[in-house]
Amino acid sequence: MIILFYLTAFLFSLGQLGRVSFYNQQINFYLYEVALVINIFFLFFKYRFQPFKDGSKKFLPIFIFLGILIISLLVDLTKFTQFQNLVGLLYLYRLHLYFIYFLYLHYYVQKNKEFSRVIKNGIVFVAVLTIISTLIQYFLYPDLRNLIYQGWDPHLYRTFGVFFDTSISAAIFGIFFLTINQPIIKIAYLLLVALSFSRSVYLGLSITLIYLFIMQKQLKKIILFLILFVSLIVFIPKPSGEGVNLKRLYSISSRAQDYIQGISLWKNKPLIGYGYNRIRYVKNSDSVHSGATYSSSFLTILVSSGILGLASFMWVLWSLRRSNKLAPLLLIFLSIVSLFDNVILHPFILFLLFTSLSDR
Repeated sequence: MIILFYLTAFLFSLGQLGRVSFYNQQINFYLYEVALVINIFFLFFKYRFQPFKDGSKKFLPIFIFLGILIISLLVDLTKFTQFQNLVGLLYLYRLHLYFIYFLYLHYYVQKNKEFSRVIKNGIVFVAVLTIISTLIQYFLYPDLRNLIYQGWDPHLYRTFGVFFDTSISAAIFGIFFLTINQPIIKIAYLLLVALSFSRSVYLGLSITLIYLFIMQKQLKKIILFLILFVSLIVFIPKPSGEGVNLKRLYSISSRAQDYIQGISLWKNKPLIGYGYNRIRYVKNSDSVHSGATYSSSFLTILVSSGILGLASFMWVLWSLRRSNKLAPLLLIFLSIVSLFDNVILHPFILFLLFTSLSDR
């Protein structure tokens, strides 16, 4: 199990370099997900269905949420082509995969307390590799415009690392910042967050740390952090390009239009939605990477599974807060960021989140 876990962590650190795609990138998987499945099989043969029984008591909302997503996919099955239904089914399977991974890994850690150290070491291992790969990207490959033809946004002079998306990358940086207590790593990730120029992550990380300092009754740290972070943002290099302009308005207007379109579609099927990962076909988008979602994880869930799906998803987040001491911070951070970007549903984020929540 230890070797499998470290292998999964290493493959995860490859980011988009470990991606395998089919049918114009409508179907894809990552190499670390293959190792993830092997992890699950190993734990299944060891514990059979006991993690499900244990999880049904602690995390009942997860089962309700996934059940609603299945229903939402089946309701309009005949209104979509076989290929469209297959794509929706595969992505629904992927979401189930991550929740199953969480249930089994969480159960395994409860039974094998020493594995908590393995998880911590694995997270640090990935964090260090991510720092190295992101610094290499920032200094040697700062321009992603040559991959526009593959559907990626034209990021310039921003930290996107091997994940090719500044919002996802910055959210990953924020998770590592909140998870790891080593000062050098924290400083490195605060710098990488600043260089991502992701305003949603700026906001999410700031609010999360303000909440943490208030809970710790360390109000002076709020002022010190804000001074440090604002100073860092002001003085970091801003060579050229609209992406490093923190006053940019184009992304705000595009998100506003995205929200309006999403709400308009949701009104037509308010209760159960259109089915998970059918959004691409409902809004007829040609975008390779963002066409299947909206600029908010919550709006994506709302359109996909209606008000029932969104309510159960919020219940899932509320129930996960009890996973460990770190859970409230990670969930607050990711929830805030996910109001503006489809972050919390991304496979990279789900893997890091559930791995961190499985630790003691």
